[in-house]
Amino acid sequence: MMLKPCSWMPHTLQCGHTQPKPDMLLVLLHGWGARAEDMEVLAHTLGGCQPRTLTLAPQGFESAGISTGARQWFDVQGMTPHNRQLRIAAVLPRMAAWISTVQMQTGVPWHNTVLAGFSQGASVALALACVHERLAAKVLAFSGRLPEAAKPVPGTSLHFFTGAQDALLPLEELRASVQNLHTVGSRVTLDVAENLGHSINMQLLDRARNYLVSG
Repeated sequence: MMLKPCSWMPHTLQCGHTQPKPDMLLVLLHGWGARAEDMEVLAHTLGGCQPRTLTLAPQGFESAGISTGARQWFDVQGMTPHNRQLRIAAVLPRMAAWISTVQMQTGVPWHNTVLAGFSQGASVALALACVHERLAAKVLAFSGRLPEAAKPVPGTSLHFFTGAQDALLPLEELRASVQNLHTVGSRVTLDVAENLGHSINMQLLDRARNYLVSG
């Protein structure tokens, strides 16, 4: 399963089922300084979990300015814990509109839509689920953090995946966020790879596959 340019959504790669209508939509959001092409492994591993799944990987909305083709969802220059929240919030309307457009064109409802992201992409996916109800049924967040204080996320299950050695996302901080979400009634899981840093391995991908297959 290879990601190829999408003919009907600009700056987007696609693979999987397209005709006559997909049953499931999987949206992949890459990390900072990466490209949609870098989501190939997730597309291959997760895109075939359910039959008739359409996988889409959009390019980050802004240039990351570090190399040719490197993209980002929000600028990290001069970022602080306070303005990080503002920068994520600023990109959410555009990202939500992109997802809604895809759902309208494919006919896939929100409860058959899954968002999966890595690092900055995971943080955007989580923020979308927190702000926009009935946008996606599941969020698979690899090395991403919540943008704000925990609150119930009705209708959406949140699945966190992280490395115990991730220096950018302290494990205890993530554990506390997940526990807070559980306490306020959200459906949430946390899977940890003990010898992994800020990355994704097959152990975490296998767990993500299980969550998709289990429905």
